[in-house]
Amino acid sequence: MTKRTAPGLVATYRIQLREGMDLDAVRQRIPWLRALGISHIYLSPLFAAAPGSTHGYDVIDPNKVDPVLGGEEAFQALSDAARAANMGLILDIVPNHMALTPDNPYVADIMRHGRNSQFAPVFDIDWTQGPLHFAVLDRSPSELLDAGLISLVGEAALRIYDQHYPLREAVTDTPLTHDALASLLAEQHWTIGHWQETAHAIIHRRFFNVSSLIGVRQEDADVFDVTHRWIIDQVRAGRIQGLRVDHIDGLAQPGAYLHRLREAVGFIPIWVEKIVKEGEDIPASWPVEGMSGYEFLMPVTQLLTEPTGLQALQQSARGAVPEDTPKEVREVRQVLLNTVFKPEVDRVTRAALLALGADENCAPSFRAAVSQLAIHWPVYRAYGSDGLPLGHQLASVLETAKAQRSPSDALGTLFSLLSAPDDPLARTFAARFEQLTGALTAKSEEDTVFFRAVSYLPFCEVGGEPDLEPIDAAQFAHRMAQRATRYPCALNTLSTHDTKRSADARAAIVALTYCPALGDNLYRAARGLARERGLSERWGLYAMQTALIMVDQPDRDARLRDHIAKAMREAKDASTHEAPVPEIEAQVSDLAIALANDLKAGVLWSPDERQAYDEVVETLILAQLAFQITAPGIPDIYQGTEAISIALTDPDNRRPVDWERDAGSSKIERTRQLLGLRRSNRELFAMGSYALEESEQAWTVIRRWRGAEVAIEIARPRCLHPEAQASVDLLTAQ
Repeated sequence: MTKRTAPGLVATYRIQLREGMDLDAVRQRIPWLRALGISHIYLSPLFAAAPGSTHGYDVIDPNKVDPVLGGEEAFQALSDAARAANMGLILDIVPNHMALTPDNPYVADIMRHGRNSQFAPVFDIDWTQGPLHFAVLDRSPSELLDAGLISLVGEAALRIYDQHYPLREAVTDTPLTHDALASLLAEQHWTIGHWQETAHAIIHRRFFNVSSLIGVRQEDADVFDVTHRWIIDQVRAGRIQGLRVDHIDGLAQPGAYLHRLREAVGFIPIWVEKIVKEGEDIPASWPVEGMSGYEFLMPVTQLLTEPTGLQALQQSARGAVPEDTPKEVREVRQVLLNTVFKPEVDRVTRAALLALGADENCAPSFRAAVSQLAIHWPVYRAYGSDGLPLGHQLASVLETAKAQRSPSDALGTLFSLLSAPDDPLARTFAARFEQLTGALTAKSEEDTVFFRAVSYLPFCEVGGEPDLEPIDAAQFAHRMAQRATRYPCALNTLSTHDTKRSADARAAIVALTYCPALGDNLYRAARGLARERGLSERWGLYAMQTALIMVDQPDRDARLRDHIAKAMREAKDASTHEAPVPEIEAQVSDLAIALANDLKAGVLWSPDERQAYDEVVETLILAQLAFQITAPGIPDIYQGTEAISIALTDPDNRRPVDWERDAGSSKIERTRQLLGLRRSNRELFAMGSYALEESEQAWTVIRRWRGAEVAIEIARPRCLHPEAQASVDLLTAQ
């Protein structure tokens, strides 16, 4: 795409609304953020969300500021205050889905009127498969009635638990017996069932496998207008200066949506949440400033990882983690396609049958072909639904899929459908398939295998892969030079609300690659303790790395327990979200806490080793910060990370920020210094070239533009203990 710039952009600061942070509280932080060097405040979704929402992505009305956050008045006050401070506002918008709840006025109207509702076209619902289904019960309706958890509310709603479900018609003088309740439910435009047992009845497109979120049909121009009215009005009124589009890959036609959005909002910056694989890029035709930063996060981690030390850690983990990560991913995908994603596979299969004019007798072969292609799909999604040809990365997928099973005509037929013909039904099939592969890739890799292939957690990160390799200064400089040419205003992030670990938490493990003997000792100790307790050695490795991250943190033990439980459920073997096993979760948590106690007490390392390790961590933390702020793109500071910030997977990374903490820390001072340098040289950092020189002691970033030059020296960590190299050589030779 044409090189785009946004002259007023120096740095963004991401703030998570809710959980004590409302719009008035953000307004009060403006002077502090301005002094830090921030030009734009970047807000998580502020739209009316499901009651009790902790994150705001479960929107119930995209045209209303949530009263919980202060409503429209508070938003306008914030916008006015930001403008007075010469700052802008960036909003995180959620076009892909809304909350499937009676609290959603659009959904409530559909519950009353069914497919004849004026809002029925808003949502991606397959009415041919039955009524709208809510998989929310934990027992049968009759049992809930007996327990007093179902009752009539007036004449027009049924109370189920604490929610009011609108009825199709008014009900009068009807005592709710078991038979009367069954009859009443049978008459509705919606059904309700057990959350674990009725996935087959779901007829709406979900967000991943989250049944409480319903897909929105942004491919329809009228739906776009309905759901973007407030956003467009605020942009035109000058109250919004940028947009971040959540989960762009969930949309049926991402490219068409972005062109429609660009036409509606003009030339304000637009960023997309998108994860790309090694060597992949977003379509050049997308009219955006770039991505939200995951493609930047991982190269920084790869640069800072010491190659020989990484080899030592991987050798120390051998036998405890999957030997073949791609095979592990394929096996997980097969299980997910047969279980949690079965409704989505069925939907893709129906789209294939319709596009091909085939009857139901062909469904089994096409369903198998859909699964086989999805298992081997190498990227989150292609964009055939937007009319783009399949890229080179996808050229070998068909042959790979055929090689893994008996050749099938259905495989070739479906692959041809994905090749972006002009046939609208083929495009619909492509959209369905691509929506499936995006969700499947995320759930199989980020949310499963990243908790299994755990020899080195810094690579098990959004935008990363467990089998990545370190890169050197020349490779990093090449990537940054490409970034300067293609997307000079893309966001440079190191931590977000979605990262598995904050940047500073990752640095605690990256440091082990500079201390290979220490890393080997810690890994061996963790594996031994796991064996003694009858636990998987893999969980010993995970517990050790997490304990090392958390050793000195406040509320450490409670946070470790919460995180370990989530990690084990994500891994989906010893425990799952659907069927948690608290006993095994507690055992692994106890191990992590014991390891943290031993680290704290100096049992697992000497005082000299601890001091040297801490110095490496501090150097890494400041180095990754400097690379973030000096690189091509716009630095995006996640809340609280201007100071040392140790956070694990959400909700830990959305904990309230202690704004007074570490007010004079070296990291905050370095942030102010570098952002000040960037503000003083806006054109150079926005448009300039990028070079990176290195010595044993430091990297030097050099930015040049029209005769001007700025050089920033970044201290390098040094490998510890001369004798460590002999240990590493021995390990890697085994």
